[in-house]
Amino acid sequence: MFSIYLIVMNEILVTIGSIIGTLGGWEAVKYLINRKSNKTIAEANAFEVQRNALLEDYKRVQGEVDVLKKKVDELYEKLHSLENERLDLIRENNELRLQLKEAEKHVCLQPDDKCLQRLNNGVKCRLVNLLRGNYTKDHPDAIITEEDMQNSNGDLEKEETV
Repeated sequence: MFSIYLIVMNEILVTIGSIIGTLGGWEAVKYLINRKSNKTIAEANAFEVQRNALLEDYKRVQGEVDVLKKKVDELYEKLHSLENERLDLIRENNELRLQLKEAEKHVCLQPDDKCLQRLNNGVKCRLVNLLRGNYTKDHPDAIITEEDMQNSNGDLEKEETV
């Protein structure tokens, strides 16, 4: 009985050995033994490939975001400069309106040469001093009236004859 058992066992081993030999021999045995570790290695490689793909996508998207941020910054700078320009124009417009209101207060119907309101302060002060006679104190040779003009012409003719 023991011999039958050995014969059957021998045939089973030969059959298993021939099946293993037909399926790839020693490599099939290594595959069967290492299939869990091979599966783990394959999963790790797949994860690495996915990770690299995600990193490349992240870098690409980050570059696009940086470009868009620069464009937004440029647009904000342009917006602020246009707002400042608009505020300057509003201020200038208001100043001109104020000057127009001031000018409307001092409307004079007299001709230009007779109206003191149209003259600036420096000229107005000189004319007021001239009318008061204060100007001739500092400038005795000043020509103020038509007589002074004729006298100065007479003085020039006398000097030319001499």
